[in-house]
Amino acid sequence: MKFGKTLDNLMVPEWRHQYMNYNELKQLIRNAVSNAPSGARPSNDSVIGYYRDFEELFFTTCRGELTKVNDFFAHKQAEAHRKLATLNYQLDRRRAQQDPRGSSISRGSASSRTRQTEDKRKMPSIKKLRLAMSEFYLSLIMLQNYQTLNMTAFRKICKKYDKNLKSEAGFSWYERFVLKSTFAMTLQLDRMITDTEDLYTEYLANGDRSKAMAKLRVPPLGHRTPPVHVFSAGLFLGLFLVGAVMCIISYFSLNLSPELRYTFVSLFRGPISGVTFGFCLAINIKVYENVGVNHVLIFEVERRSALGAMGSLEIASFFGYMSTLSILLYLLHKEFFIADPNFIPLVQLAVVVVLFVNPVPILFYSARMWLLTVMGRVLLSPFFFVNFADFWVADQWTSLVVSIVDHYYLVRFYVRYFLDRSDAFEFEPDYAVAVIKCLPAWFRFAQSLRRFRDSESKSTDYLINALKYFLSIGEVIFATIQMQTITQYTELFESPWTWAYITICIVSSIYSVFWDLLMDFGLFRVWKGENLFLRDNLVYPRWLYYFVIVENTLLRFVWILEFVLVYQDVLAPYNGKSLICFSEIVRRFFWNFLRLENEHLYNCGQFRATRDIFITRLDPQEERFLQSVMDKTEDLARERRDKKYF
Repeated sequence: MKFGKTLDNLMVPEWRHQYMNYNELKQLIRNAVSNAPSGARPSNDSVIGYYRDFEELFFTTCRGELTKVNDFFAHKQAEAHRKLATLNYQLDRRRAQQDPRGSSISRGSASSRTRQTEDKRKMPSIKKLRLAMSEFYLSLIMLQNYQTLNMTAFRKICKKYDKNLKSEAGFSWYERFVLKSTFAMTLQLDRMITDTEDLYTEYLANGDRSKAMAKLRVPPLGHRTPPVHVFSAGLFLGLFLVGAVMCIISYFSLNLSPELRYTFVSLFRGPISGVTFGFCLAINIKVYENVGVNHVLIFEVERRSALGAMGSLEIASFFGYMSTLSILLYLLHKEFFIADPNFIPLVQLAVVVVLFVNPVPILFYSARMWLLTVMGRVLLSPFFFVNFADFWVADQWTSLVVSIVDHYYLVRFYVRYFLDRSDAFEFEPDYAVAVIKCLPAWFRFAQSLRRFRDSESKSTDYLINALKYFLSIGEVIFATIQMQTITQYTELFESPWTWAYITICIVSSIYSVFWDLLMDFGLFRVWKGENLFLRDNLVYPRWLYYFVIVENTLLRFVWILEFVLVYQDVLAPYNGKSLICFSEIVRRFFWNFLRLENEHLYNCGQFRATRDIFITRLDPQEERFLQSVMDKTEDLARERRDKKYF
C-alpha cells in the first residue's frame, strides 16, 4: 500500500486537517515534473529558472505545513502536560488522605493538610482515576503516533522531491528544519508516557507493572481484526444467506393457510426485524470506519475493546442464521417430525436472552455490558445525566416500536399457550401495547427535559425536541382511542378520532422531518454554491445527502401509504405493520450515517479525539500550587535537555 493511503488510514479522524498534507505535496511534485520545459532545444536558463521557482514554491508550502504541525503538536503537548500534572496531583492527594507522611502534597503544601477533611467528600474514586489515566495514556499514544506519521511524511516527501527532481535540496531541508522542529523533539512526550506508566503502576496497580501495562496497552496503528472473527463472520454470513434463500422458497412454495401465515408473521416478524436492524448497524459501523467517523469516541466506548464492523457482522450473521433455522424448522416441522412447532420461537428467544445477559466474560463481554449499562440509563432517563449514547439508543428504540411490540406479543402468546387459553393465537393489541408504544417516545421526552435541566445555557432546542416526542405519544393515544371506539361508527371516517389521529400524525411527521434535516443532520446551512442545501463540511459523497433528504421525508410519511392500502383491503393489517416496521428500520439506517457525522464534525472542531473524564474541580489555591509544580517540572526538563544536546 502506498504511503499516502496508509497515512489516510492511520490518521486520527478528529485531527485529519492538522496532519501534513502529503498527497497535495506529492501532486505538486508530479505536476512540476510533467510541466517541466520540453522541446527540441529548451534553453538552459529557462530550465534552471523553472526548477528554481518550483523549489521556492515547494519548500514554502512545506514550511507552511511544518508550521501547522508544530503549532498543533505544541498545543496538544502543553494540554497533555497540564493534564498529567492534574492527574498526578489528584493521585498524590488521594495518597495524602491515606498516608499523609508519604505524600508530596503534604510536604509541599502545608495548607493542604488542613483541607484533607474537606476534600474527602469530593475525592475521586479509584475506578474513575483508572479510567482517566487509561484515557490520558491513550491520548499520549495518539499524539506520539501523530508525531511519527508526520515525521515519516516529511521524510518521504523530501525523498520523493530529490528522486524526481534529481536534487539533494529535499534531504538538506529535512535535516535543517524538520529534525530541529518542535514536534520532532521526542524527549518531553516520551517522558510523559513513562511518567504515566509509573504513576499508574505505583498508585493504581499496587506496584505491579505488568498489570498496569495490561490496562494501559494500546493496539498498534493499523491493528487488524483477529482472523478468528473474520472467519466466524464469513461462516455465519454464508450460512445465513443460504438459509434465507431456503426460507423464502419454502414460504412461497408451501401451501400455507391464511391463518398459518398470520401466525407465522406474528411469531417471527420481531426476530426478523431485529436481525435486519443488526445488519444495518454492521453496515453503519463499516462505513464509519472507512470514512473516518470516530463512532468509538462518539459512543464513549473503551477503544481497546471496541466492537468493530467485523464483530458486528459476526453477531448479526449468527443471530440471522439462528433465525433462518427457526423459520425452516417451523415451516417444515412435519418433515423434521416436530409435533408442536410453536415452541421453536421460544427456544430462539431464550438463547438470545441467555447469550445477551450472560455474566461470563466471553462473547463480546465488554460490548454487552456497555449496551446493558446504556439501556439501564435509558430506562431511568430522568434520573441520569444524558450522554450521546443514551439518547442515540433511545432513538433507535423509537424506530423499533413494531419489533418491540412483536416481542411482547410473543411473550403474551406463550403465557396464554401454557395456560391453554382459547385466545392464545389472537395477536390483537391491548392496553399494554399502547403503553409499550409510548415508552420509547417517553424515554426521549424525559431525556430532552433532563438535558434542558442540566444545560448551562437552558437552550430551548431541548424543549422543542421534547415536543416532537410528546406528539409521538399523542399519536399512540389517539390511535388507541380510535381503535376502541371504531365499533360505534358505521364508517371509518365518521369517527372524529380518526380525523384527530390523522391530524396529529401529519403535524408530527412534518415536525420530525424539519428536526431531522435541520438539527440532527445539520443541513440547509448553505444556500448557494456546489453544496446547495447542505453544509460546508461533508464526509460522504454529495449525492448521499440529497438522497437522504428525499428518503427521510418520504419514509416519515409512509404511514399514509399503510393507512390507504389497509383501508382499501390491498394489504392485511399485519402486513401493513410489516411495511411500517421495515420502512422505519431503513430510515433509521440512513439517519445513523448523517447523525453521527454531524457529531463527528463537532468533535473535529474541538480536536477532541479521546473521552473527557472529569475528576473534580480544583479551587484557586490548588490551581496556583499546580502551576508552581508545572513550572518546576519545565525548568528541570529544560536543564536535562540542555545537558543532553549541548
